[in-house]
Formats: sequence, C-alpha cells, structure tokens
Amino acid sequence: MAGIVSSTLIIAWRDIKKWIGRRAVFVVSIITPLIWIAFFGKSMNIQGIFTSRVPENLPPQLQNLMQELFNQALLNAFGTTDYFTFFAAGMLAVFSLFQSMFSGVSVIFDKRLGYMDRLLVTPTPRTAIFLGKVGATLFRLSLLEILLFAAAVALGMNLKPDLGVSDLLAAWIVIMLLSLGLSSAYTTLSFYAENQEVIFAVGNLVNLPLMFTSSALFPVQQMPSWLQAIAKVNPVTYAADLVRYHLVGKPINDYLFHISILAIVSLGLFIVGLALSVRWMNNR
Repeated sequence: MAGIVSSTLIIAWRDIKKWIGRRAVFVVSIITPLIWIAFFGKSMNIQGIFTSRVPENLPPQLQNLMQELFNQALLNAFGTTDYFTFFAAGMLAVFSLFQSMFSGVSVIFDKRLGYMDRLLVTPTPRTAIFLGKVGATLFRLSLLEILLFAAAVALGMNLKPDLGVSDLLAAWIVIMLLSLGLSSAYTTLSFYAENQEVIFAVGNLVNLPLMFTSSALFPVQQMPSWLQAIAKVNPVTYAADLVRYHLVGKPINDYLFHISILAIVSLGLFIVGLALSVRWMNNR
C-alpha cells in the first residue's frame, strides 16, 4: 500500500512540474477560466433584457411594480435575480468538464516519447500510474477552480449570506467528484488512443452536449420535456445544482439524491477506468 501511495505521488508530481514548467501552457491555463467567466458570463445579460422591457415613460410606481415582477420571474426561473450568479456557479462545474479532457494528453505524450514503455518495465504499480495521472489533473483543476471562483466573485457573483468554510469545502468536493469521473474516463481513453486528436475529437463530441443538456446554463424546468429527460440523467446537472446550493443558496428538492447520483456515476467511471487502464498496461 505504501508503495502505491509513494509511486502515485511521484507520478502526479512529475505531471504537475511539467505543467508548471511549460510556461505558455501554464499561462494559458490560468487565463482561460478568467476569459470564460468574464467574457462569456457577462455577455449573457438576461437580467438586462428584462430590465430593458420596462418603458421609461411609465409612472415610477408602475415601473417599480413591473421591475418587481421581472425580478420575481428571474427568481422563480434561476433561483436568483442575477443570471450571472446562476451562470457562474454552473460554469464551475462546466469548467471541470473541459479541463478533465486534458488529463489524457500527458499519457499520449508519454506513450509517444517512450516514457510509458520505460515506466512499465519498472516495478511501479500499474494502479499508481493511473492514480498519479488522475491525481495531477485534480490538483490542476483545484487551482484553476479557485481562480475561476475568485474571478466570478470579483465580477459580481452574489454568494449566499451565510456562506461558510463548510460550504466552500462541500462545493469543492462536488467539483472534484465530477472531475474524478471525467478525468478517469479521458485518462482511460488516452491509454487506448494513438494520438491526442482522438481525445479532442471525443471531447468535443461529448463535452458540448453534456454542457448544453445540463442545468449549467439554463434551468432544467424551463427546458422542453424531451430535453428535461436528458438533463435528469446528466451528471453535470447534479454537480451544477449542488454547487449552486452551497455557494448561492438555491434550494434543492432532494440533496441526498443529487449527491448520490453524482457519486455513483463518478465512482463508477473511476472504477471502470482504473480496471481498463490497468488491463491495457498489463497487456502492453
């Protein structure tokens, strides 16, 4: 057991050092979440669309009444009168979706450069190789998610009044659960893929539908019935709702059900990914 832990840490630290050492990649990784939340988030000004519908020539009392009605409509739909707050919390989950895709890239390069073959002839446990790759991804994601969250707050994300350390920790656990499953899936795919183009092609095929069929950008209850059915089996939906619950205070009907679904899907992908990855390494 001690050998697996030490080997996992060594492999993870190697990937982390490579990430930090490649300055261009490191800088782009830092800037990307800021662009997502600043440009994409602020451009979708749904609250402004509602506000602009109030005629300026109405009496002040009627203007205030219409504004209250619009705010109530926003509150009913998004759980907050500020769409950016709704969006920013969802993007914390979506960002892990896209960053997890890069977890397999290091495996592809290790295979192409011959490092993986050299590693496999050593006594390094096969499980540690997989865990090290996934662990490095979770570490990178943790740092980038902190930056994304800080940028969201700086740009006007409204946190719930009684937000505490336990809420921040719970939101981080939710994001890491989602990232664990997704990074495990992409890491496993990279063991069987011959080049990184396969990873990006599958990522574009899977990630965009997962994002658009979840509650990350739009409430599930406002979707067409056929799309609601898809959203209710999408793990990103449960992650986004849980993050909003802990950071924004948007209520959830059944918290235990949400966290159970997310945990089952993520741990299932992790277990299957670990088994398939070890199988590939043993057959190498």
